[in-house]
Amino acid sequence: MNFLVFLGHLVFVTSIIRSEKAGVAGADDFRYLTGYAGLNQTGAHYQFTEYMPDLSVVQMDNTIESSCGVGYWLLYDEVDYDPLTNETECHFRPYECGNWSPQCQNMVSSLRYAGSPYGLNDDYYNLYEGTIFRGKEFRGNTNAADLGDLDMAVSSLIVTGQSAWTFYTDVNLTGSDVCVYADEHYTYGTIDLDYALVQDMEKLGLPDNSIRSVARGCLSDRVLGQPGGERRSQDASN
Repeated sequence: MNFLVFLGHLVFVTSIIRSEKAGVAGADDFRYLTGYAGLNQTGAHYQFTEYMPDLSVVQMDNTIESSCGVGYWLLYDEVDYDPLTNETECHFRPYECGNWSPQCQNMVSSLRYAGSPYGLNDDYYNLYEGTIFRGKEFRGNTNAADLGDLDMAVSSLIVTGQSAWTFYTDVNLTGSDVCVYADEHYTYGTIDLDYALVQDMEKLGLPDNSIRSVARGCLSDRVLGQPGGERRSQDASN
């Protein structure tokens, strides 16, 4: 089994829990992934802009060999975001057209994006039940005093935007805590994307399945990443 990450929802998904305030995406915030059945962006294709738990719905299951995209897309070789597979990965840049590596071609069965549905670089967090962003999800842009069905079930996370988020090992923003800032920055023209990837809880120094609540801002003495001015930057237009 492979898990892929494309750096670059048909909303019938039942595996999402949200804590968020609605917003409106700007014209420069169009997130998409166009998957092609042939190499070099040829053949049958489909443009994804939302979560897709089963690519067979659009006749693209185990079909894609190349793509173009904007945003941070997570690709899986099983339906419903691969809750039980191993941890092989393929990586692509946030703004890219290209062929997928041979071991990643013709094997994607579900996909979703990380980050806010309202703006590409809005402040946001995604929490996942599996390591490397697999399985069920809790996501939001506001404080969460508890994580609903993902209580004591978080094994990886992604933050996007320039705000820090503080994660706690007890409900109601109590217990041990750690603050996470985005530590990667990509820019392409007028579009920016800041993010941090935490593939397992070891990176945070927390036990697996210990996160129980979330607060906006850096409210902990333990900090992963740094505020925006000190992020390392990569220009995707080069």
